[in-house]
Amino acid sequence: ITIPYKPRGPMKDYHRRSERFTCIVAHRRFGKTVAAINDLIRTALTLDRQNVRVAYIAPYYRQAKAIVWDYAKYYTSVIAGVVINESELRIDFPNGARLRLFGADNYDAMRGLYFDDVVLDEPADFPVSAWPTVIRPALADRKGRATFIGTPKGKNEFWEVYNRAKGDPDWFTLMLKASETGIIDDDELM
Repeated sequence: ITIPYKPRGPMKDYHRRSERFTCIVAHRRFGKTVAAINDLIRTALTLDRQNVRVAYIAPYYRQAKAIVWDYAKYYTSVIAGVVINESELRIDFPNGARLRLFGADNYDAMRGLYFDDVVLDEPADFPVSAWPTVIRPALADRKGRATFIGTPKGKNEFWEVYNRAKGDPDWFTLMLKASETGIIDDDELM
């Protein structure tokens, strides 16, 4: 299977990581969401477990659909046997794996589920109890992975996650500044 995705330089290290947890702080338009959804697709296709479950979680369910649903459908369109469920924002893979989109605005909808891999996009905008009471426990029994991605917005929960993660060997971290990546033209930077 050849998925039509080419990671930007720093994201190659993200895709090769061995750490269980990841925190990527990157400027808007860098491509962190595209990289993250493709990482979830790879996990769904390659993790050697029964009924692999991966999830993309945005602050709001409608936001998850607006941001990533088209990407998820596009990048999985080359996989024979994939079934797309529009009403549940779910993609079922022929190997029994499943990718779903969720919103942290209704994080209790994830209670009781298990995950092998999750992406938390802009987690500073999640309810404070979403990660510790529902999402993190859903990773525990299968020792699932988690990727936190977002943009800087001051000193908030995401800032705390990044600063704790920087020195922890169980975490992979990236800081990608717009002034350094060359993705955004200098005259667009404020």
